[in-house]
Amino acid sequence: MIKNIYLLLFLLSFTQFSFSQEIEFGEVSKEELSEKFYDKDSSANAVILYKKLRTFYGANASSVELVTEVHERIKIYNKEGFDKATITVNLFKSRSSKERISKIKAYTYNLENNKIVETKLEKNQVFENEYSYNYKQVKFTMPNVKEGSVIDITYKITSPFVLSIDELKLQYDIPIKHIEAEIHTPDGYNFRTKVKGNISFFPQHSRKRSTALDMTMDIQNYTLKDVPALKEEAFVDNINNYRAGVMFELISIVTPSINRYYAQNWGDVAKTIGSDDDYKNELDKTNSFDDELDNLISDNQTEIDKMKSIFKYVKDNIQWNGIDGKYFYNGIRKTLKEKKGNVADINLTLVGMLRYAGIDANPLIISTKENSIPFFPTVDRLNYVLAYAVIDEEQYFLDATDEFSDVNVLPLKDYNWQGVLVDNNKMVWKKVAIREPETGITQYMVNASISEDGALEGNVMSRHTNHKAYSFRNNYNSEDLDAYLTEKEEGLENIEISNYKAQNAETYEGFVSESYDFYKEEGADVINDKLYIAPMLFLKSTENPFKLDEREYPIDFGYPLKERYMVNISIPENYTVESAPEPMILKLPEDLGTFQLSNKVLGNKIQLSASVELNKALMGPETYVYLKEFFNQMINKQKEQVVLTKVK
Repeated sequence: MIKNIYLLLFLLSFTQFSFSQEIEFGEVSKEELSEKFYDKDSSANAVILYKKLRTFYGANASSVELVTEVHERIKIYNKEGFDKATITVNLFKSRSSKERISKIKAYTYNLENNKIVETKLEKNQVFENEYSYNYKQVKFTMPNVKEGSVIDITYKITSPFVLSIDELKLQYDIPIKHIEAEIHTPDGYNFRTKVKGNISFFPQHSRKRSTALDMTMDIQNYTLKDVPALKEEAFVDNINNYRAGVMFELISIVTPSINRYYAQNWGDVAKTIGSDDDYKNELDKTNSFDDELDNLISDNQTEIDKMKSIFKYVKDNIQWNGIDGKYFYNGIRKTLKEKKGNVADINLTLVGMLRYAGIDANPLIISTKENSIPFFPTVDRLNYVLAYAVIDEEQYFLDATDEFSDVNVLPLKDYNWQGVLVDNNKMVWKKVAIREPETGITQYMVNASISEDGALEGNVMSRHTNHKAYSFRNNYNSEDLDAYLTEKEEGLENIEISNYKAQNAETYEGFVSESYDFYKEEGADVINDKLYIAPMLFLKSTENPFKLDEREYPIDFGYPLKERYMVNISIPENYTVESAPEPMILKLPEDLGTFQLSNKVLGNKIQLSASVELNKALMGPETYVYLKEFFNQMINKQKEQVVLTKVK
């Protein structure tokens, strides 16, 4: 990570530039307080009236620092916007250095009896906590917030990580009336920039001489007005990937006294990571685990069997401590001794063990979905490492940190873009596409009977494979059985479940199956001498997950999926089928998905067959209008009812 490069690269002090704000802190107007809604988005519960960020280089008595000054003014329209009165600032920290926040000033303004009343945020209302291994969190909630309040906040962040400029975010989940940002960088410090999001904007450049530094400073100014809210919806990998903003990556420092280049391409990134001692030397210290493996594997095993045995051993014997990372936290020896470690401790130990067993295995460095897509070659923005093996030209991807992951069944966060292969032994450093997950399949078999009073009872059997099984296991094991079943009953239209059984749910290999009996007192509507029942019963979809009129970012289902339903319903002997839903075949363009439904009547039984297939894990935003209509028609079809008439 560039943040930990020595500050000695900066030998001279920097002069802070003065700047004038268009809107002064604390000067809140009656017009702002009287505003009832945002005219460009009346659904907004709050709006950012004004935000200004200024990032520049300053100096204390002993070192150079990167300083960011923030001024933010937020209007809160109603109670649903009260959460915007809580401000959270995450501060990066390493083992030896950390960012800090200072000069917090904040007021809540209200209009009372046509007078502006201010309430100050006190120091004892600001709280700090250790958010994660690499971040401290500062958090405060503004006092005396009401419907119509305006909050005005200013603070300063000082960072010792002077070669890493954080992403500039220019869009949030509420609209922005006016936002501007200034980024000051010294001449010769060359940053690659990447504009993100779907809003067009361009920086204005200016230059200013620093007499104290005797260098020219490049100033980038970004100004945007009336920025719409970035609205999150179902099936998105990481909404931050599509937020309007600018990313910065230092690629070189070229000055009269310094001539240094950083990652120019992904090969450079891989070489840089591979040159670290963790990858050059630690991986092949086989005496750390030779005793364990000599008892675990044998010469008569195939390489695939060896891989699976070693994978299981690591999963069973080393617990993830919840910390990501591409470098060791403990190292192999300490990890094996303490049976706990970060992602790198676990998956690099797995790589080392696979190599000891004679398997062609290497680290694959990635950025997880939660971390973001790396838009350009970067060491800094890669946060995770997988084990990657090749056996008989077949690729295998392994992540032993997750209890229910399997070979080529990774946690969904891992399926993000490509990985960077670090093979120091063969001197291969390149990008490798992560193998796409196989289709997750769920099959349902339902046998039910309906009584004259509309009561429904029967049995459900289901079987789940690949990532459907992975998802099932995570849900099933996340809480005790009683809580799990209560939640399941509520999700299935409040049926009563009994005789529940789940098989193979507490391991990570193979399929999962479940079965249970059910009862629902009002399984059908009884009107006069007729019964009305949706033949997919409580397994039907009821709500379209796609609600926006349009969407400008991809739809990420995580994996291709297929769901099949076979439903048999026995009807009362003195009833006959008056009408039933017509068969339907519904298709998405370019074979992206299919929905099928058909039914037939055999004596006193209704047999329904239905299936849903989504054939790609990731679909582009241009498919959104089709997906929304596909789900809409599918849901409407599943709501259609069979009408049973009593025979007189």
